[in-house]
Amino acid sequence: MDRKIIDFKKDRLRYTKNTLSALLTYLAILFNVFYFVTIYKQDVGNYYYSITIGISVVCNLLFLLIAFLCSEGIKNYKISYAIALIPLGVFQIVRIFGIPMSAHTTEVEVSGVPTIVMGDRQFLWVCVCLLVSALACFAASGIGFYKTKILRDYEKQLNNN
Repeated sequence: MDRKIIDFKKDRLRYTKNTLSALLTYLAILFNVFYFVTIYKQDVGNYYYSITIGISVVCNLLFLLIAFLCSEGIKNYKISYAIALIPLGVFQIVRIFGIPMSAHTTEVEVSGVPTIVMGDRQFLWVCVCLLVSALACFAASGIGFYKTKILRDYEKQLNNN
């Protein structure tokens, strides 16, 4: 590739936003919304009427707020937000072992009939939502880190010349 084209692509980063990373973060938010809508629309006995759901609601709100903040920061090539997306993705994976796993293995009595709180299809969907959300966080982080490093190195090169 011609040196001028490479420099043009690097120089262009100074004037454009990192929209790919921001869009991937929005995708993580979207799949988190799918996750909690799927969880909260369930009403199996009294299983979901507990402190666990209250904690889950707070966790969802925190995830949404932090992810949106990261999407805005990463859009402007701030590396700290790219780094912050990594634990956010790990958090989404860890959440699978909370309510989804517990609800999938718990049986409650509804009108005298034993019923599993979360069936196989719903459990699979919820796990997919959390995993896609986590992968989107990791991808946004990786792309954001990569583009920010290229831009910072190019700016150093410009300052040295």
